[in-house]
Amino acid sequence: MFWTIDDTVEILKIGVTVILSTQFAYGCTIAILEKTMLGFYEYSIYDPPTTTVQKIINVFQKGLLGSGHYIYTKIGKYNWFVRKILFLIALAVQGILSITLYYLISGLLELIFLS
Repeated sequence: MFWTIDDTVEILKIGVTVILSTQFAYGCTIAILEKTMLGFYEYSIYDPPTTTVQKIINVFQKGLLGSGHYIYTKIGKYNWFVRKILFLIALAVQGILSITLYYLISGLLELIFLS
């Protein structure tokens, strides 16, 4: 009936899951659609941000979608085939790290709040 600490822990775990899975999913769409998704990301970022709202939008965009764009621009100097292979390897590593990070955060939340 009332909001409990279990509910708070569950909401935090869902939030972490959403952020990590969004990062990974956007990376997968970059692997498939390349320039279209990179253009969307660059179009949605204010450079340089001048107002507080623009700064908040930038933090939101970089927090949810930034890792794929960052990795892809770092390997952008290679040819198409090598870039695809490196990006797929980076996506696999990111997926493994996301799962590991989720379980670490989940375990810490349960240890802190539910023990």
